Amino acid sequence: MAPFTSSIIPLLALVLGSTTAFVTPTGRGASWSLPSVQQSSTSTAVARQAIRRSSPCLSMMATGTSSEVEVAQEKAARLRETAAVFRAQAAELEDKRTQERQAGAERSFNSFDSNQDGAVDVVELKAGLEGPLRRSFVKQLTARMGRKPDREEIDARIAALPGGSLFPDDLARKLIDTYDQNGDGLLQRSEFAPTEELRTRLENMFRDQQETARQARVEERQRQMEDKLAAEVGTGAGAVVPAGGVNDGPATAADKALSALPYLLPLVDGISFAGHLFGAFPEQTAWAQPLAAVLLALRSLPFATLVGFFSLSALSGNPQVNKLVRFNMQQAINLDIALIVPGVLGALASVSLGQDAYKLVPLAEAGSDVVFVAMLAAVAYSVVTSSTGSFPNKLPLLGRLNRENPDREEEEQ
Repeated sequence: MAPFTSSIIPLLALVLGSTTAFVTPTGRGASWSLPSVQQSSTSTAVARQAIRRSSPCLSMMATGTSSEVEVAQEKAARLRETAAVFRAQAAELEDKRTQERQAGAERSFNSFDSNQDGAVDVVELKAGLEGPLRRSFVKQLTARMGRKPDREEIDARIAALPGGSLFPDDLARKLIDTYDQNGDGLLQRSEFAPTEELRTRLENMFRDQQETARQARVEERQRQMEDKLAAEVGTGAGAVVPAGGVNDGPATAADKALSALPYLLPLVDGISFAGHLFGAFPEQTAWAQPLAAVLLALRSLPFATLVGFFSLSALSGNPQVNKLVRFNMQQAINLDIALIVPGVLGALASVSLGQDAYKLVPLAEAGSDVVFVAMLAAVAYSVVTSSTGSFPNKLPLLGRLNRENPDREEEEQ
């Protein structure tokens, strides 16, 4: 009761003090009047001091709340300061990059503007970019041919390009239009860009033009094949490719389904690399164990993979088989050959190390996992892409080695 009493008494004093402050008599008898403001405030102040002395908890709560507010305000101020620093650094980097680009554009403009008339036209732009473009083209041609081509070969390849030049006039005008802000067909100093940026933009434009031309050739070939097949159907010959003909037309639904079958060969040979993966993760790979059992059963058949290999080799050269199916047959063969490499490397390492070969067991297990996963990814990509009627020719190295690759045929042409 003591704490309660010590708290309630000052409260009563505050109430009574406030009340009496308003009804205090100022003279004798029954004459009453309002107190002065100074008297009222004095009474209230005394009562409040009594409350603070008798209720330390209220004072502590007020102090704690004030401290938390101050801490939050300090944190917010620090965050604002950090954000301001980051904004200043970002603005500084952006200014630096802008200045570097402007300096590069200034140097490029001075080298391109051969007649010093303050503007770069189509002729000057071609003269300034053909040198770097030719060096880049020769580098790509050398990597593709495996040797450095001579000048005649380079000129012949350039003459075979669309427009007969690395930098046709129409591309030069398109490049100028990209940066020409005032529409006068010229590039002034303020409109110019660094040489590297111009070259990259031009290469992208040239690549888009080549892709458009390739798509047009493919569509034209498909249209011609469809017209030829329609003519044969009209004459009663049916939709069968005649003897000696080449079935390069669009793939039918049956062709898309057949394109997935050749990949049984690399799956059967590649299942041997899955032992550690299935053993380390039995629960996660439980769904694939029936398929693995089927592949292992096929692998156990005498000469099964050998017969499949030579069968695919023979069928992939049959021109009456659709081109998409031929491509996937050849790609499955190349993928199966690629699986031989890690096996040979492992055998050589085991022989060279002898009794210490056990030290490479963790590395061999990790390598087997990588080979198996990569093989599965290649098969999945090929099957899914073929199901859409497109050629899965984007696999590194394997796509370029495929003799049925449409991109390779166009490069050779």
